[in-house]
Amino acid sequence: MGETLGARLKRMRSLRGLGLRETANKVGISATYLSRIENNAETSPPSEEKILKLAEVLNDNFDDLMRLAGRVPGEVSDLIKSDSSMPAFLRRAKEDNVSATELLKMLEERKSKK
Repeated sequence: MGETLGARLKRMRSLRGLGLRETANKVGISATYLSRIENNAETSPPSEEKILKLAEVLNDNFDDLMRLAGRVPGEVSDLIKSDSSMPAFLRRAKEDNVSATELLKMLEERKSKK
């Protein structure tokens, strides 16, 4: 199994030399809540806003933290909901084992040919 959100936050906090309480205060959450997240004891992931703040405070990648939290950014969710063919497109890409990186590369190549 890969890295959890809690392990990532704890590792990044340690790399930045930040204490638990200091980090929690900067993010606007309780130290208890942050401790529960870091120790994988919290059952519901932080909100998108809190993940954004954690990314800022820890100088970490927002998209990576969202993925580790099992959350889809609001803008991505809205995009999927706004185009009825998007869910089928994503399912097909998954069935064909096409990674997001490969899809982005294909789109860039297509764009450069125009």
